Amino acid sequence: MSEIITECMRRLDQSLGYLELAVGRLPEEKVWFRPREKMNAIGNLCLHLAGNEYQHLVSAIGNRSADRDRPAEFLTRGGYPAEELLEQLRQVRAESWSVVRDLTGEDLERVVTVHYPESSGVDSYNWSIQKILIGTAEHYSYHTGQIVYAAKWLQEEDVHLLNWKHYN
Repeated sequence: MSEIITECMRRLDQSLGYLELAVGRLPEEKVWFRPREKMNAIGNLCLHLAGNEYQHLVSAIGNRSADRDRPAEFLTRGGYPAEELLEQLRQVRAESWSVVRDLTGEDLERVVTVHYPESSGVDSYNWSIQKILIGTAEHYSYHTGQIVYAAKWLQEEDVHLLNWKHYN
C-alpha cells in the first residue's frame, strides 16, 4: 500500500479515535444540542462524516452504490445515541478499509466520479483517488475538531478529552 493511502487512513483512524473519546462521554441530549437553530449538533456532524466518507471512499473509489441522503444528515434532530453514531462511523470505516486495502500507488492517479443525486443540490465531480483520500481525511479532521471542541464545552467535568495539555 502506498504511503499516501496509509497516511490518509491513519489520520482517519486517529480522528475516529478522537470522536470515540469525545462523543462517547455525552448523553443523547447533549449529542443533539444546538447552540442556535441554524447550527449543527454533534450528532449531525457524525451523520455527515459517515455519509461523506461512505460516498467518497466506499462508493466513488469502491464503485458501490450510494444511497446517501445528505440533507437529512443536517436536518435530523435526534434519535441516535452516541454509541449508535459511533458504531455507524466504525462500520463505514471498516468498509473504507476493505476498499482501499488493495489500492496501489498506480491507482492514486485514477479518476473516479463522486455522484450526488440531483435532489442534494450538490454537483457530481470527477477526482483522482489521491485527491479523494486527501480531501476526505482533511474534511474528517476539520469536523472532528469541531466535535471535540463542542464535546469539551458540553461535558459536565473539566477533562482533557485527548490528553493534550494546554495552558487553559
